[in-house]
Amino acid sequence: MTRCFKSLAIAASLLTLALTGCGKTTALSPSQLAEQNKPGTLIIQTVHKAEFSVPDYDLNEGKMAQLAQALGKKVASGEYTSDQQVIVAIIQAVLADPLAYFTPISTRVQEQAEISTTGSALAVTEDGYLVTNAHVVSSEQDDIKALLADSALEEVAVSSCKSLWNDFSDGGYQEAIGALMGTQEFVQLCLQAHAKYFAHYMSLDALDTKIYAAMGATARDQIVEKGHKATVKAIGEPAPGKDVAILKIEATHMPTVALGDDKALAAGDRMFILGYPGAGVIDEQEAVEASLTAGLVSARKTMADGWDILQTDAAMSSGNSGGPVFNEAGEAIGIATFAKVDPSTGSQVQGANFVIPMGVVNEFLTQANVEPAPSGVSQLYQTAVTQFERGQYKRALASFRQVSELNPSYPYVQGYLSKTQTALNQDAKGAVSLGSIVAGGLVVTLLGAGGAVVGLRRGMVKLSKLNVH
Repeated sequence: MTRCFKSLAIAASLLTLALTGCGKTTALSPSQLAEQNKPGTLIIQTVHKAEFSVPDYDLNEGKMAQLAQALGKKVASGEYTSDQQVIVAIIQAVLADPLAYFTPISTRVQEQAEISTTGSALAVTEDGYLVTNAHVVSSEQDDIKALLADSALEEVAVSSCKSLWNDFSDGGYQEAIGALMGTQEFVQLCLQAHAKYFAHYMSLDALDTKIYAAMGATARDQIVEKGHKATVKAIGEPAPGKDVAILKIEATHMPTVALGDDKALAAGDRMFILGYPGAGVIDEQEAVEASLTAGLVSARKTMADGWDILQTDAAMSSGNSGGPVFNEAGEAIGIATFAKVDPSTGSQVQGANFVIPMGVVNEFLTQANVEPAPSGVSQLYQTAVTQFERGQYKRALASFRQVSELNPSYPYVQGYLSKTQTALNQDAKGAVSLGSIVAGGLVVTLLGAGGAVVGLRRGMVKLSKLNVH
C-alpha cells in the first residue's frame, strides 16, 4: 500500500502543477533548464582492457632508393643546394608516410593496457534506458587500435623516436634538423608517424570493454566505483554514420529528460547543450556536474547517406558527446555529436559543431523497443524546483522529501532539501510573530471575505477587504 500512496502523492503534486499552469510548454530560463535536466544527464565512461602486440620495423630499402633518386634530381636541378636541405627532405618524406617506408619484421612488442573514454548521455525511461553516441561506447577494433596507438603505445613511440634521434648524432643530421626543421617539429612528426604505424599493424589479442554510467556530480576517477554498469541495446556507426547508441542500466525511479521534436527548429533558434565536457575538468578527483552552453541553430544539413544533421555555434568539446541538446522549452531535440576539425592544424573549427536530431535518435529507440516516457519522480522534482524558485518553501520541502523517499540517490535533491530548510529557517527568523504584534498594541481579527477590524489601544478602525493567501 505504501507504494500506492506514494504514486498518489506524485499524481496529486503533478495535478497541482498542471492546474496552476506550470505544466505548459513555455520557454525556460537557462538556469531553469539546467536545474530541471541535470539529474537526467549522465556521465559515461567506457573502459577497455586490451592485450595487444605490434611488430618492430626496418626501413624499406626499395622505397629509400626511390626517394634518393628523386632527391638527386632536385639537387641536379638546383632546387636543393645544401646537404642539410636533402637530410631534412629525407626525414620529412619518411615520417609523412610511415606505412610506405616502415617495413614490419617478425620481432613484436607485446603490451597490456587499460584505456578509457568519457562522454555524456540522457535518460529516457525511469527504468534505465539511456541515449548516447555510438563512438562513446564503441568497441570496434579500428577505434580501439587508434586509442591504443595514441595513448598506451606512447612510451614505445617516444623510445623509438629517441633511438632515431641518437642515430642522427653522426653525419650532420641533428644539425640539419636544428637549423631547418626544429627539434620540436621533428619529435611531433616522429610520434605521429609511429602512432599511424602502430594503429595499422597492431593486433588485438584480447579485449574486454565495460561501460559505466553515473548520475549527478561525480569525480571522473570514481565513475566506475559509483556508476551503474551499462549494456548496449542498439548501436549505429560513429560519425559520419548515425552516431547513436541505446544503453540500459538497472534502475528504478530514475530521473529522465523530456524529449521533443526537432522538426520545428530553424536557423536562428536558440539551443542549449548539457553535458560533461572534458575541457572543464581541472582535477580527476574533482566532482564535476553537467555544465550548460548556449548558441543558435546555424543550419540543417544533409549527410552523405541522406539524413539530416543540425549545425550549431553552441560550444561543445570532448566529453559533451552523447549529451542532450535542448530547445527553449527544455525538451531534448538531439544529442551533441562532433565538431569539425581543421585538418591542417588539428584544432576545432569555431561554430562548426553538430547535433544528431531526435528524429534519428528515435530510429534507434524503436530498434531497441524503447518507449521514452518522463518519470513521475522527475516531474515531481521539477515541480519542487519550480516551487523553490517561487519562494514556496513549505511546498518545495514536501515535494523534495517525496523525491528523496522514492529515490534517495536522486541527484541534487539532498542539496535542495538543505537549501529549502535553510530558507524556511530564515523566513521564520524574519517573520514578525503574532505575539510581538499583540505586545505592540495591535490585534487583527479576520472577518472572512468581508474585511478586517484592526483593534488599537485607542479606538477601532474598519479596513477594506484583506486578501488572505
